[in-house]
Amino acid sequence: MKTLNKALIFSLAAVSLTACEDLDVTQYSKYVTSEQKQEVLARNPEMASASVAGIASIMSTYMTTYSNHFDFGYPGIMIGLDLQTNDYVCDWTGYNWYRYWQGFTSPSPSGTPSGMAWYHIFDQIYNCNAVAGSIPADATDATLKFYRAQAVGTRAFDYLVLAQLYQFNYALVGTEAKCVPIITDENQAEAAQNGAPRATVGEVYDQIIKDATEAITLMENTTVTREQCMASKPKRMLSTAVAYGIRARAYMAMHKYTEAAADAQSAIAKFEGAPFEMTDVNHPTFISLDEKSWMWGIAIAETDRVVTSGIVNFPSMMNTFAEGGYVAVGAFKYCDERLFKQIPTTDVRKGWFIDANRKSKNLTAAQQAYINSYGEDIYVYTNVKFGPYKNELPMSVCANDVPLMRIEEMHYIYAEALARSGNAPGAKDYFEKFIKAYRNPTYTMTGSTAEEVAEAIYQDKRVEFWGEGIMFFDMMRLDKGIDRKNSNWPLANEIVVPSYSQDKSAGKDEAGVLIYCIPQAEINANPAISASDNNPSCLAPKP
Repeated sequence: MKTLNKALIFSLAAVSLTACEDLDVTQYSKYVTSEQKQEVLARNPEMASASVAGIASIMSTYMTTYSNHFDFGYPGIMIGLDLQTNDYVCDWTGYNWYRYWQGFTSPSPSGTPSGMAWYHIFDQIYNCNAVAGSIPADATDATLKFYRAQAVGTRAFDYLVLAQLYQFNYALVGTEAKCVPIITDENQAEAAQNGAPRATVGEVYDQIIKDATEAITLMENTTVTREQCMASKPKRMLSTAVAYGIRARAYMAMHKYTEAAADAQSAIAKFEGAPFEMTDVNHPTFISLDEKSWMWGIAIAETDRVVTSGIVNFPSMMNTFAEGGYVAVGAFKYCDERLFKQIPTTDVRKGWFIDANRKSKNLTAAQQAYINSYGEDIYVYTNVKFGPYKNELPMSVCANDVPLMRIEEMHYIYAEALARSGNAPGAKDYFEKFIKAYRNPTYTMTGSTAEEVAEAIYQDKRVEFWGEGIMFFDMMRLDKGIDRKNSNWPLANEIVVPSYSQDKSAGKDEAGVLIYCIPQAEINANPAISASDNNPSCLAPKP
């Protein structure tokens, strides 16, 4: 269980350090009133600011869960999740640190993917709880409202990730299925003493909506902006638009499409940037939080340990221009051949991947020469979506920022939700205009029914958000199975996994590999969860 540092406890509890040495983060509340907490934090703005910045910093950490090169925080989880889809491919090599994810080879309580997600995300939740517990819900100070919004909004994001990894789709399994424990600032001390049981799917999503809604309300009732609180790369913090975006994602997962469409619209209206235009993405990019389409992301500095490691970072694993990274020794991340061939030649995103001749129209002469230097060792359809750091070659510093949410996603959510809530013509018209304006001037959608329009949007979304850690959640939300046959996947990964509804076995034994087991260490340490409460272990799928 996390504890506050002594200085912070002293400030908040107004009691002696000696008496507070073992005071848990959630226990100081009984010693102070709401007004005292606000007064202390108002007098110590740098203390509160540092605590909030700490929430964002946990997104990118160096080997905090495993002493392995796949462990660099949430960006590592993003890569693993992308490799659990049909679309994002890597050779079955020792330099592919994510082969456990790619091959679903660890569907058990001792599995590495499960441990990575569980421990990393709950670590961030504990830090969110520390901030939320120190700032009352009825805070009147504008800055404290902003800070509390960061805590509860990020916690909503965290629980949404966990809910979709440790249980099947909300609409498929129902609200009474077991999900993950709910640990907030209100029950964290009790959970530390007695454990916390698996809450139901309904309870977890209720908490997600509650937190996201509170974040929206707080952000709409403060004059403080993230630019005022964070001079460098302020988009590492939540904005009102991001809070709406998190709730829109949650409503999509719940199949509450009217609500999702409304929140996506609000996110679009509140966002101060704009979608990438064709001229913005007709070359390798997606490098910096400062790019106009990014709503929220992970800030990376050259001095961060993940960067100074040289190779234990996001670009090393997936950026084709990362000289000295794992991609340079063969762990290229490339596109499923079927998806690549689905992209029209008139679409600017065709150039996000090299073609069968290892060329891309999106590359400069220097960038193409860099690709050519690999000869036939580089896989066809390897991505060149993500540009080199500072757009400089050779890329010897892997300090690219990592996207968590772009405004384009809100347009996709709005269009799909519009279709699924009954307005297929409106959704089709909206989406056609959007893609024609920003990606492919000749785009025409062939479908017309609600399901056809929604499916066409999903298929295009697979291209737009390739490599951004989003599409596994959509695949699970829409009950999509995995079929990697007859494509360019390594033989060891040419697997077929049925979706939840397609799996007719009594225990859903085949589809069970798509969700994670709760880690064994958590079962051992948490008296409120037994082995019988866990998701069942499953056999890894055979090619």
